[in-house]
Amino acid sequence: MTQTGEQWLSFYQQQGTDHKNRALIDIWTMTFDELEHTHDFIQWLFPLPEPSRINPEAPLLTPEVIVNARQSSTIQANLERSFDTLSAFWGFSHNHQNEIVRTGQFETQSQKWCCLSNHNQLRITRMLRCLTLLGQNSLANKACEFLLSEVNKAGLSLTQLPSIPFWMDAIAAEENIELTLEDFEEAG
Repeated sequence: MTQTGEQWLSFYQQQGTDHKNRALIDIWTMTFDELEHTHDFIQWLFPLPEPSRINPEAPLLTPEVIVNARQSSTIQANLERSFDTLSAFWGFSHNHQNEIVRTGQFETQSQKWCCLSNHNQLRITRMLRCLTLLGQNSLANKACEFLLSEVNKAGLSLTQLPSIPFWMDAIAAEENIELTLEDFEEAG
């Protein structure tokens, strides 16, 4: 296992820190302003198999790291907590029935991603793909369905947002789910 893989597992088990000496709880407790303007934490919350251009020190998901993360109940619970942190920042959450719902701050916070294009859409892609790779398929699928529905409700065409195909690919990666934009557009 790579050093960054071991470091990430330790970080996610709350026994280590990231490249900036932040513990997982330090990221979970960032303010919305800090989450918006700090760009090197997302690769630690939701790593991928490919290197990050923004943060070359970020850990990578190797097959060994993926297996260890999928088997760890602590890491799985902490992935959900990381999802909760970012989803609150974006104006939604998942409830006890495991449904994705709007929060009271949805109208304000959704402007950070429910628009034609911005960096938060890239963060969402990363989150969805990481959750899927690490075994949180149901949560990733429900989040993607919610996001696509909200984009549609906002009057944006699903074909206008360049991130939409990436969101759909992110959740289909492990399940071989074939989705089309029509699956998420409301009947008119």
